[in-house]
Order: sequence, then C-alpha cells, then structure tokens
Amino acid sequence: MPLNGLLKRSVGVFLAPFRKSMRYKLMLLLVVITVMPLSFVTFYAIETNKQSVSSEIIRSNESRMNWAARYFDEKFEQLQAITYSLVLDNMLFPTANDSAIAANQNNLLVSDTYINEKLKSIYLANNNIISQITLYIKSKQRLYNMDKDAFTTTSQLGTLNVDWKSMDELHDSFNKIINSNSSGFTLLRSMNRFETREVLGGVALNVRWKMMNSVLDMIHSEGKSQVFILDEQAKILYNPYSDQQELTFDSAVLKSVIAHPTDSGYMKLKEGYLFFQPVVSSNLWIIKMIPMSYITEGAASTLNFSFITALIFIVLAIIASIMIAYFTTKPIIRLANSMKAVEYQNFDVGVSQIRSDEIGTLERRFNSMLQRIKELIQFEYKSKMEKRTAQLKVLQAQINPHFLYNALQAIGGVALSKKVPEVYEHVRAMSDLFRYTVKMKDDLVTISAEMEHINNYLHIQKLRFQGNLQIHVELDSECGDSLIPKFSLQPIVENCFVHGLEQKMGVWTIGVSVQKVLDEIEITIEDNGIGMDDKRLEEINQHLYHISDDQFGNNDSIGLKNVDSRIKLTFGEGYGIFVTGSIETGTTVRVIIPEVLQDNQEEGMV
Repeated sequence: MPLNGLLKRSVGVFLAPFRKSMRYKLMLLLVVITVMPLSFVTFYAIETNKQSVSSEIIRSNESRMNWAARYFDEKFEQLQAITYSLVLDNMLFPTANDSAIAANQNNLLVSDTYINEKLKSIYLANNNIISQITLYIKSKQRLYNMDKDAFTTTSQLGTLNVDWKSMDELHDSFNKIINSNSSGFTLLRSMNRFETREVLGGVALNVRWKMMNSVLDMIHSEGKSQVFILDEQAKILYNPYSDQQELTFDSAVLKSVIAHPTDSGYMKLKEGYLFFQPVVSSNLWIIKMIPMSYITEGAASTLNFSFITALIFIVLAIIASIMIAYFTTKPIIRLANSMKAVEYQNFDVGVSQIRSDEIGTLERRFNSMLQRIKELIQFEYKSKMEKRTAQLKVLQAQINPHFLYNALQAIGGVALSKKVPEVYEHVRAMSDLFRYTVKMKDDLVTISAEMEHINNYLHIQKLRFQGNLQIHVELDSECGDSLIPKFSLQPIVENCFVHGLEQKMGVWTIGVSVQKVLDEIEITIEDNGIGMDDKRLEEINQHLYHISDDQFGNNDSIGLKNVDSRIKLTFGEGYGIFVTGSIETGTTVRVIIPEVLQDNQEEGMV
C-alpha cells in the first residue's frame, strides 16, 4: 500500500500541470501525435533494414555454399581419379592368376620397380595436396609407401592408420575418409574383383586439408563466422578456424542437419544463422555459423544513422509542438488573465492585439462586454450622484422651511384671533406646504399625501391668480395608499404655470387625475395652455428618454428630467414621464408608476 500510494502521488504530481493548463494538454497531445508516428516509422525502418541485411547475408552465403560444394566435389573427383589410376592398373591388379608371377623373382622385382615409378609419378604430380600414398596388393601381401622422404615396402600389413589384413576378409568395396585431423585426412579405397567382389588390394591417400582452405576462406568472409567440415556421423573433421572461435551452439543441431543428407539451406537459431551444404555424395557437410552479433553490427551504421535522424526529427517535432501549443494558447491565456483581472475590479485590461480568427472574435466580444460593464458602472454612479444632487436641490429650495413654517403658524393664529378665516385658510395651506417640505425622512410617500401637497400648492396658486384659474382634481380611492417619490408632481404642475398658462389670455384650467390601470398607477396632469408643436414635443420626449449629463436644466427648479430620473431609479426603466399635446389643446403629462404599497414596497422597487 505505501508503494501504491507513493506511485499515485507521483502520477498526480506529474499530471497536475496538465489538469490545470490547456497549454500543457495541447503540448502533450501534439508531442504524442508527432512522436508516435516518427517512432513507429523509425522502428519499422530499423526492422526492415535488419531484414534486408539478413536477406542479403542469406542470399550471398547460400550462393557461396553452393559454389564451395562444387569446388569440393571437383577436388574429391581429382582424388578419386588418382585412386582410379592405381586400382584400374592391370599391372598392379591383374584379373588372372598371379601364381606364375609370384614364382618368378625377376618379374616380382620388375613389379616393385614399376610400383615405385608409378607411385612416385603420382606423388610428384600431386604432392601439394597429398602427403603420402600407400598401395596394398593382396596377392603380394605387401604394402608400398611413397612420401616426400622415400619409397618403402613392407610385408607388415597392420599399420597405425589402416588394418590392411582385415580387408582381406571383406567381400565388398569401400571408398571412405578416415583418420581426419587438423592437418589432413586419409582417403581409403579398395580394389575388388568384379565377379566375386573379392578384395584384391587397396589405396590410401593422405590428403592435406589445405587443399580446401582457399574455398573455406572464401566462405569464411565474416570475421566472426565459424566454418568447418562435418562427416556423416556429425563429427567435425576439419575446423581451420577453431583457434579463433569456439562453437556457440548445441551439437545436437548438427545431428538434425545430417538427418536430411540431401538438403542444403540454413537454420535461424537464437545464436545466429547456421548454413549447411552436403558435399562428396552427402558423405561430408560444409557448415557455416554466422553469429547474430555480426548481423546486428552489419546494420549498425544504417541503424545508427536512422536512429540519429529519427531522434533529430523527434526533437524538432517536440520543439515545433511546444511552439505551436505556446503560440496557439498564448491569446487564450492572455484573455483568461484579463478575465481574472476583471474579478478584482480592474476594468482597464482590454485586449489590444485583436486576432482575425475565432479567438479574435472572443477577444472582441470580451472588449465589448468590458466596455458595457464600464458604461453600466458609470451610469449607476451617475444615477446615484444625480439622486443625491436632486435631494440637495430640494433642500436648497426649502429656504429655511422651519422658520417659514413657524412664522406662518404665528400669522395664522393672529388671523384666526382677528376673525379673518380666509386669511387663516391661506396661511394654513402655506404652512402645510412648508411642513411637507420639512419632512425629508422618506424618499417615498403615499399618493394621497402627495396629492394633498398638490392641493395646497394649487390653493396658493388660485389665490394668486384670483378667478382666472380652474382646478379639477380626481383621486381614485384604490390608489391613495400606493407609493410615489416625494415631490414628483409639484414640478410638473409648476411647469403648467411657467410654460403654458402664464403666456395665455383668458381662463386657465389645470386637471390632475389619479387612476389605476391594471397593476399600474397613471397620474395625468393636463392644462389648456399654449401647448407645443410636434418638434418641441419630440425634443422633450427624447430628452426624457436619453441619459444626459445635466438633468436639472439651467434654472433652480426641479424639472421634468429630474422627476423622470427619480422614478426610473426607483421603479425601473419601464416607468416615468410621457408628454403629449398640441398647440390647440395644451399639454398633457402622464406619470406611470407601478402599484407599490408599503407592505410590498421592496418588491416593486429596483
């Protein structure tokens, strides 16, 4: 378990960067995609090269082995011709009865001389391949030897190499190789009577193996290869390169080779390639063993070149993959870092270098989103500042309302004590007007309270203009408890006098109505003033619709824009002031707000 835990932690540490970074994932993917095919092609080329080298070695060595077999057969035919020249000589092996010759000592002496000359001529002609010639004549019961030293004859038939006496008991011919050693071998052949197969004698040639060295050297083209001669009992007769290399494979393999005496070819062993070729009527075998290390070394230069080339391309592929992954993910990481900066209220991190691909589309959308966020933040900031400024202007417009309110209360008390009720009513309306102004604790008031304030304001205006002003006020009982921003209606009514009625002759009419329409409250303020043309009407509505840096105009009054902004800030963009009218009929201002009671005040506000 501890080992498994350590392994899991090691794997987790290795994979951690790839889990967190798309760049590392892309790098790994590209490296795998490029390295795996290159590696596959490289190993395939290496194996193909090995097979090509092996095929070439097999082809060339099979050709050499076939050529060597023909050479061996030619050399042994040459040796057989030497033996034939002796065993077929009627002077040496007459087919008639030799009793007369045996009785004639002169003939016997001539015969030895003849034998001497015969053997001497053969030896001198072939002493480069033959070290000794031995002739056995059964009728004479003698052996005749010829070597580099002298010609000898003896009646001792038992020698170290051949037991000639035992040959007399045979009734069959033989032609074989015996007594092989590192320097040579003995080729033994018998002479038999044709009719009875009786042994008449024999010939033994001591042959030097060096007669085969030239062809064996040709076969032994690889320095580490093993080449030797094998007999039909799987015994190694001649191994000229034994001092260079010992056998590296099991001798049982040789027995399996001679089990099929007419077959030639090769065997692939774990140690290397074993080539075999039967020669001399399948009595001998030429064996060659090429170690696997030589085949590997033969392809080493090509393999090294292929490996180095593949390694270079793999390194280049890895570098290219890393560069592609880096430059591909660079804009994505840059965009991700910009997004992280936005989380920390840094909105000045827009992407400056816009690409023309899909990532560039993301960058443009991000910049657009960032700009929109900045605009919304600025809008919210300005809205809050405008609201505070509006409140400040309302406070400035109070002109010390506490003092005026107390003064008006005193004047009203004097008027009532002097029994002048009309003056008292006027003073009461004025004092209630200022008292409403003094109460600034809440931003929202009920519509009934706001309408009472409007009634007091119109009472004062009616007193001012005497009988020229007619007032119509209607309040739906269902709307009285609904909330509205304080001082929302007085600026609108005041505009009726300033911009509409004061410039018109005759009787002035102002109507204020409050009614419920579905789940909204509609407050209509209309006058019969001079009105306005369509162009001016469109300018006012556009001014109300668009955000402006100056929402209060250039005078000290609280205008339509201020009221509209306060309503939108309180209830949302779907509410506010809507102005209609014409020059003939006057002006109509509609104030649309949601029905918001004090119990569910927060639900209707933004």
